[in-house]
Amino acid sequence: MQKLALIICCFLLVSCDLFDSKKVSPEEIVREEMKSINWNDVDHFPIFPSCDETANRQAQQLCFQQEFTEQIYRTLSKHQLVVRKRFQDTVKVQLLIDSKGKISIISINKSEETEKMLPALDGLIELAVNRMPKVYPALKRNIPVNTRVVMPVVLKMD
Repeated sequence: MQKLALIICCFLLVSCDLFDSKKVSPEEIVREEMKSINWNDVDHFPIFPSCDETANRQAQQLCFQQEFTEQIYRTLSKHQLVVRKRFQDTVKVQLLIDSKGKISIISINKSEETEKMLPALDGLIELAVNRMPKVYPALKRNIPVNTRVVMPVVLKMD
């Protein structure tokens, strides 16, 4: 009987650890959650009002690119750009779309040949960006965030 009481006593002492719960602080939960978030990607791409906000991320990105390109070409077509020879180039426009939806140009990367043939190009791109309709900002966990986007603009002059 004493052995049984000793075994029960040992069992109770060991089993107390099984009922001991760990308390996790809110800071620890937040720290772990922050580690799991991919900060280099957004849940929803920035979009123009004409784009479908319920579409998936890839469709939103494509819609944004198409609308942006149309706006640039619309502005460029209103100005006569004259070149002496045929040429084709891709200009990369790096944009910042802030958490309020304001678009600003970070940089415009183009070849030296394009710079020589179209010195007014930067000003026309800036004009087009300033005339763009309001953009809904990118979302990360349903919070508006700043986003950098590189948009290629293909120039083909005949």
